[in-house]
Amino acid sequence: MLEFKENINTIYGEKGVKWLNDLLILQNTIAAQWNLRDLTPCADLSFNYVASGWQGDLPVILKIGIDLPAIQREYYAISAFNGHGIIKNLAFDLTKGAILITRAIPGEALIALFPDRDTEALRVACNLVTVLHQATIPVGNKFPFLHDWLSIIDKDWQVPQNHLALARNLKQQLLSNASQHVLLHGDMHYGNILANGASWVVIDPKGVIGDPLYDMTGALLREPFKQMMRLKDIAQMLLQRIAFVAEYCKVDTQLIWNWTYVQNVMSICWSLEDGEDVTQKIQFLDILHNCYHT
Repeated sequence: MLEFKENINTIYGEKGVKWLNDLLILQNTIAAQWNLRDLTPCADLSFNYVASGWQGDLPVILKIGIDLPAIQREYYAISAFNGHGIIKNLAFDLTKGAILITRAIPGEALIALFPDRDTEALRVACNLVTVLHQATIPVGNKFPFLHDWLSIIDKDWQVPQNHLALARNLKQQLLSNASQHVLLHGDMHYGNILANGASWVVIDPKGVIGDPLYDMTGALLREPFKQMMRLKDIAQMLLQRIAFVAEYCKVDTQLIWNWTYVQNVMSICWSLEDGEDVTQKIQFLDILHNCYHT
C-alpha cells in the first residue's frame, strides 16, 4: 500500500493526495451502489486501487483508478476481448473511475512459476496472447494505435543517447514492416495472468492496436522485473526467453529482440514522464543491449 500511495502522490500531486484521502468514502459509496461486501485491498498495489470481495455469492474484484480515461479503456478492452481468455466485466461507473470484474479463483499469478518453470510459464502466456489476438477489433472503437504510444521515444529524455537513437531507428522499421494489426493487451506479463480453476485467465488489458509481436515481447520478457534483476545471469535468462518466443512465433530472434528493446526504451520514457527513478531500468536495458548486435 505504501508504494501505491507514493506512486499516486508522485504522479498526481495534490490531486492524488485528495483522491487518496477520499478513497475509503469512494469505496464505501461504490460498495453500496453495487451491493458489495467484505472488500479487502489486494497486495502489491501500484497505480490503481484494487480490492477483492463479494457481490452476493459471486467472488469479485473492485478496481478504482484516478486516471478515468485509462479505467474506461480497460473496461472497453475487457469487453472487446470477451470470450478470448479475459476476465469478465460486471459493472462500470466512469464518474467514479470504477470497474467491477469477476475474481479468478484461486487467483495465483503466473509469477509463481518464475524462474524455475519459466519456459512453462512463457508457453502459457504465449498461448493466451494467441487467443486474445483472435478477438475482433470493435467497429468505432477509440483504442490508440501502437505508433501513438511509441511516439514518446521521439521526445528528448535523460536517457543515454545511444539507446534513444537505436530505439527510434528500430521503431520506424518495426512499424513500417508490421504485417497485421490486432487488438493488443498492451501490458502482457506474468502478473496479469491468474490461475482460474484448472486454466489461466488474463486481467488488466490496456487496449491498443498494433503488431501482434508487441504482446509477445516487451513487458512479457522483462517481467517480473524485481525478480529478474536479482538473477545472477539476467542475460542468459533473456536469451532463453527471446529464443523461446522466436520459435513460438516462427520469426527470427533479432525481430523479438528489436521489439523488446524498443518497448523497454518506451517504458523508461513513460517512467521518466511520471517522475520515477529509472536507474534499474537503464541497467536492464544495457544488459538487453549486450545480448544481441543490431
